[in-house]
Amino acid sequence: METKDVGLGVLMTLSSLVLTSKWLSRLGDSDPVIVLSAMILAGSLAAMILMLNMRVSKLEELINAKERSIRINIKGVEENIDKKMEAIAQTTSHSIGEFSKRIYR
Repeated sequence: METKDVGLGVLMTLSSLVLTSKWLSRLGDSDPVIVLSAMILAGSLAAMILMLNMRVSKLEELINAKERSIRINIKGVEENIDKKMEAIAQTTSHSIGEFSKRIYR
């Protein structure tokens, strides 16, 4: 978790505190329970967003690791197929050469 994320979460919580208290003071009845509950609501929302961001980051790292391993595996398979194709091409070329020698005799 980055410090800017935590700072934005704190700012979100504090702004909800100020907004709710100012809004209720204009209406005439400033109940501290309402102000506190609004602050808790904003804080929990900020925490939920931060946890979701962490989960997405972990999933992104996991996908990148899987992608790297798949690339390495594909490269190995490609090299294997190239070697086998080269061997098949050589045996085919050799067989055609032998067949050509037999025809010309």
